[in-house]
Formats: sequence, structure tokens, C-alpha cells
Amino acid sequence: MDALINSIGMGGNSVIISISAALLFFGADWLVRGGSHLAQQFGVKPMIVGLTIVAFGTSMPEFIVSLIANVWQDSSTIAMGNIIGSNITNIGLILGISGLIFPITLHFSKICKGLVFLFVVSLILYGFSLDGAITRGEGTIMIMILLAYIAYLYSHPQDAPEEEVDGELGVVSKNVLLVIVGSIALSIGAWLFVKSAVWIADEFQIPKMVIGLTIVAVGTSLPELATSLVAALRKHGEISVGNIIGSNIFNILFIMGGVGMVKPLNVLETRVIAGETIQIFPHVQYILMMLFGLILIPLGLRHRIGRFTGTILVSGYIGFYIYLFFGRPV
Repeated sequence: MDALINSIGMGGNSVIISISAALLFFGADWLVRGGSHLAQQFGVKPMIVGLTIVAFGTSMPEFIVSLIANVWQDSSTIAMGNIIGSNITNIGLILGISGLIFPITLHFSKICKGLVFLFVVSLILYGFSLDGAITRGEGTIMIMILLAYIAYLYSHPQDAPEEEVDGELGVVSKNVLLVIVGSIALSIGAWLFVKSAVWIADEFQIPKMVIGLTIVAVGTSLPELATSLVAALRKHGEISVGNIIGSNIFNILFIMGGVGMVKPLNVLETRVIAGETIQIFPHVQYILMMLFGLILIPLGLRHRIGRFTGTILVSGYIGFYIYLFFGRPV
């Protein structure tokens, strides 16, 4: 497979990226749909389904891609960039586009605690990363924080993000098949996605951190994009915002913590400056991720994400891309 990836060139790898992104999207959708239906058929409450199966399922593309990149491809910066880039993409691109489609009305009191918790876990991630790696111990702590967060939401359902859970459950055998096929599609899609992303980074000498922050982040954020756009079209604005906040929290705690538990995650970015290879801590990327999260606070206080605000968010996201490709030191 490596020989094939290397031989098909940019055009072929672009096709593989597109196909693997589709596999990630549909695989996550099938896994979430089949798993949530099975859980309800066995008597699990819809709220628990939303907090566990739906939340974990929509984060599975990021998790599997990051796991493969870190463990089997030895490309930890793609994994790191994927997580930071997905969080920025969720707010700048997805929430911005949702606001452009249909203005979102917010009740700040309903999202305030989620925003505060997102900022806190972002600071925890930043602090854990300062030594250059997420260790197994730090990953374990993140998973424990996530479990405590889920337990809190279960005991305080008014603070849990709203999720749309299908009413039509279908038959058990079909749902089992959806889970199996969805898991296979996710695994194959993630593996192909990482392979082609690594090839593009090496072929065009683009830092793997940048590939993770851009191509990989957008590809793995497709489930969140679909969920938020559907919610916006149905005029369920708070579901859209709640989905984004919850997804960003899971991206940090579940993905970074889970991947770090399996294998310590190196977060330093490798650059070649004046012919010398050095490793740099990506402070700017962490700060931008936190700023994109903090921008939701004034938006929430305004109780509205309209087309003007959506334009600002999308413009900020485009500015993030411009910085990555033109504003960073060589």
C-alpha cells in the first residue's frame, strides 16, 4: 500500500483523501445511528445515548485518525494538529457557516458552564503539553476528567447539550450491521486518510503539524459539520452550539487523553530553519484554539449568531489558514 500511495501522485492521493473523508463521515454516521438505536432497544435512556454513544461516535474520526497517526505512522504532530485544528474548525468554519445559513438564537445561561469547562480543559491541555509531550499519566487524568464530566451531566441534565436522537429504531440485526460496517469504514477511512496526508506533507515539504491543522482537521470534522448544519436548517440553534462545545471538550479529553494513554504523544513541531532541524512548541496554535473558544462568550452574551457574526467567524478561520501557510516562520 505504501508503494501505491507513493506512485499515484498528487491527483491520486487527492482522490484517496476524498474517498477516505467520505468513509469517515458515513462510518461515524452508521456507527452512531446503529449504536444509539441498539442502546435504546435495550432500554438505555435517550439522554445517556446522547452523552455517550452520540458524543463518542461523532469524535471517533478524530480519535482513530489521531491514534493511527501517533501509534502506527509515528506522525504525532498530525495527531496534535488534528485535535487543535478540529476545535478551531468547529467554531470558525462550522459554527460560522451555521450562522450564515440561519441566525442562531442563544441563551447564554444554557451554554455558560460548557464554555467555562471548555476553557478550563484547554488550559489543562496547554499545561500538560508544555514539557513537549502528553504522557500516559496525563492521558489517564484527562480520561478521568471526561468520565467525571459525563457523570456530572447525567446528574445535572439541564446542563447537558441537547442531542437529536432518532425515534425510528429499526430492527436489531440492521443496527448491529450498521455498527460493524461503520466501524470498518471508520478504520479503513482513517488509515487511508493518514497515509495520504503523510505523503502530501512529505512530497510538498509541508510541516505535518500544518497538514493536521488543515486537511486532516477538516476531514475529521465532517460529522460535526453535518450535525450542526442540519440543526441550523431546522432552526435548532442551541443544538448546533451545544454540539460544537461538547465536541471540542471531547476532542481534548477523549482524543488527546485516549491517544496519550496508548502511546505518549509528542506535541513539538519539527521545523527546518537555516538548514538546521529544530523542535518548537506550537504556542500560537494553542492560543488560537483557546481564543476561538473564548469568542463564544461575547457571542453568547449577545444571544445571537447572525450572518454578520458568521462572516466574522469564517473570516477568522480563513485568516488562520493564511497564517499557517504564509505567516509562520520557515
